[in-house]
Amino acid sequence: MSDQWFVNSNGEQTGPYSGEQLVQYAREGLITAETMVWAEGMAEWAAASQIEGLLPEAAVEVAASPAPAAWRPPGAPAPLAGAAPAASQIPQAEGGAYPFFPVKAVSFSLWMWSFLGGFILFILAIVGFSMGAKSAIDAQAAGAGQDAMTAAATGKFAFGMVLMGLGGLSLLLSMVFSLINIHRAWGCLRAGNPATSPGKAVGFLFIPFFNIYWIFVALAGLPKDWNRIVASYDDLKAAPRLSEGVFLMYCIGSLVFPPLALIVGFPMMAQICRGVNFFAFRRNPNAPSALGAKGFGGVKFN
Repeated sequence: MSDQWFVNSNGEQTGPYSGEQLVQYAREGLITAETMVWAEGMAEWAAASQIEGLLPEAAVEVAASPAPAAWRPPGAPAPLAGAAPAASQIPQAEGGAYPFFPVKAVSFSLWMWSFLGGFILFILAIVGFSMGAKSAIDAQAAGAGQDAMTAAATGKFAFGMVLMGLGGLSLLLSMVFSLINIHRAWGCLRAGNPATSPGKAVGFLFIPFFNIYWIFVALAGLPKDWNRIVASYDDLKAAPRLSEGVFLMYCIGSLVFPPLALIVGFPMMAQICRGVNFFAFRRNPNAPSALGAKGFGGVKFN
C-alpha cells in the first residue's frame, strides 16, 4: 500500500497516514467500509472497502463517492510537521456502533485500600510517637537519667517513623492509581471527539496554578463528555453514567474544603472505575473467542 494516504470522514480531510497506520485504524474500527480514502495516483476518492487488504474482513461493496469540492487530486495538503495525526483525530459519525479499541481494566479496590491504608498507617505512626513521648515522660517521673529516657522513647519513635514512611508510600500509590484511572477514562472517549486528550487531562494537573483551572476540565468536564458520548452510540446505551454533581463537588472541595474532597473521592473514583471497566470488557465484534465466533478482546490488567 502507498505510504501517503488521506482520509475523508464527515467532510473533514485528515492525513497523510502510512499504509500501516491505515490498516491499524481499520482494525480498530476507526476506518469503516464507507470511509473515503485517497492516495497519490488515484483518480478520485474511493471507499475503504474498495482498497484491497485495508479492511480486516471481506470488503463491503459500496459505490465510490466523488472527491469533495474543496479538494481534488493530484494536489494534496502539505503534511503536518512531526508525527502523523493519531487515530483519534479521524472524525466519527455518531450513532450506530462505537469503534472498538483495547482498554485496560482498572481496580477500585487497589485505589481504595492504598488510600485507606495510607491514612491508617499515619494514625498508627501518631500513636507510636505518642507512646514514645509517654515513655520518656514516665522515665523522667521515675527519676531516670537522660540516657534512660532516650532509650525508653527511641524504639517507639523509630517505629512511628517507619509507619509514617509506609503511609506516605501508600498514599502516593493511591495518587498514581487515581491518575491512571482518569487517563484511561478519557482514553475510552477518544473516538467520540472529547474535550481533551488523556495525556493532557493528566499532565496539565501538574502545572502549578494552571491546575486550579484545569481540574475543572479534567474532572468536572469528564462526566459531561462521557455522558454525551455514551448516549450518542447505540451499543453504549448500557454504559454507566457519571454524576456531574459528584465530580464538581470533588473539584470544589479540593480547592476550598479538602475533607469534602476526601469523602466525595470514593463515589467519584468508583464511577470512573465502573465506566472504564465497561469499555475494558466490551465485546469485540471482530475477535474470535472460545466463547463463540465473536468474543472479548483487548482486556488487560496491570
